[in-house]
Amino acid sequence: MSASQKILYITLAVAIALAAAALAASLTALGSLNSSLGGVNSGLSNLQNRLDDIGSGLKALRAEVELLRSSLAARDRQLAALNKTVDDLLREVKMYQRVASAPVGAVEVRYARLFSVAYDGDVYILTDAMGRRILLVPRGMQQDLVAYYVAKYKPAEVVRYPVERAVYMSSTQVALAYRLYKESGEVGVLRSIAGIMWGREYTWHLKEVADMLNNGSIADVGPAYSPNYEAIAKLRPDVVFVYFYPGPYGTESVVKKLDQLGIPYVVVNEFQEAEALGRAEWIKFIAPFYNLTWVGVRVFNGVESKWRSLVSLVADLDRPRVAWFIIYGGVLYPAGPGVRDLIRLAGGRYAYANYSRVDMEVVLKHKNDVDVLVWSGYGVDRVEDLLKIEPRLKELRPVITGRVYAYSPAYYQLANAYPEKVLEELIWIIHPEVAPPGNFTLFRQLR
Repeated sequence: MSASQKILYITLAVAIALAAAALAASLTALGSLNSSLGGVNSGLSNLQNRLDDIGSGLKALRAEVELLRSSLAARDRQLAALNKTVDDLLREVKMYQRVASAPVGAVEVRYARLFSVAYDGDVYILTDAMGRRILLVPRGMQQDLVAYYVAKYKPAEVVRYPVERAVYMSSTQVALAYRLYKESGEVGVLRSIAGIMWGREYTWHLKEVADMLNNGSIADVGPAYSPNYEAIAKLRPDVVFVYFYPGPYGTESVVKKLDQLGIPYVVVNEFQEAEALGRAEWIKFIAPFYNLTWVGVRVFNGVESKWRSLVSLVADLDRPRVAWFIIYGGVLYPAGPGVRDLIRLAGGRYAYANYSRVDMEVVLKHKNDVDVLVWSGYGVDRVEDLLKIEPRLKELRPVITGRVYAYSPAYYQLANAYPEKVLEELIWIIHPEVAPPGNFTLFRQLR
């Protein structure tokens, strides 16, 4: 073996020894590393366990938070409901305090027998001619307060006032509303008249009403016994003022139909009142619908005062005899009890007071005992028109002396609303010596 080979072998042996030492060191380091990694893995596993525990805790905590939120929301709702209940109770207490402190009373009705007017705070409780209870509540009244009064009075109708749209069945009802308008100056009363049954069939003696019918501001809604319900509904009335009269040409079917349609109505039968002042007093019934209750009272008080002064004027005078009748279809219709009383109040004496039945035989028997003749109808302009109906009337003293009178065309439309004018003109007729005739409106002298 040569020297060089020896050196090569020695070098190779050293290298192998060094490699073995390095491998041993590496293996030792790797063992240490594995040991360390094992510790890390164990730590990581422990950390994962802890993280899992924290996650479970957070989930439980989140559930508790949600439960707490639900509880708080429920508490909030309970508090809101409690606050609402307290607010409702406070409002109810205030409502009852207001109701308890509000004036309660009735409007005095002295002559009429078919209606009543009472008030409870701001509401009116009316009884109409059919005995139906009507509740008038002011526009804008809180609904809970309206409900309270409805529960208290159980009305047939609830009407909000002041009325803005109304339909009237008769011209005499319109005349009462018209007088309220004229004497209060409240144009809203006139403007509220949206429709009139038979509107264009009447000859109107109320100029503004005639003008409004002509220009279409007031609608004619058909005959009273069978009106145009579609036209009435289209007008959207707050109330319909009707009268009730049975029979084939009566209005019983009308009120039934209005009930079916849910259109509020009230029954005004002023014509059935026995006394003239009782008929006029119905202005007190209509006035609350326009928030003019005390204006209506004032107007009627003025009527009554004028009436009394007129009665006093002739109370102690001699009493001329007055014949009062109309002949229609060959039948003579004499004065009824109300007219007889009116003659007495006007300072006259009814010519046939001692007879239960009056016909032409009675009239002719007392032809020279009569001072004044009143023909209780219109459509006659001259005495000659009467003689065409009954020629024997020419024998009556008032026909000979020229003291014959008849109703004017305005009589039936205006007499109920203006009874003091009826009485005044009748006094002009019976006692011209103390009350010289002025401009006749409700009567006319026949020449």
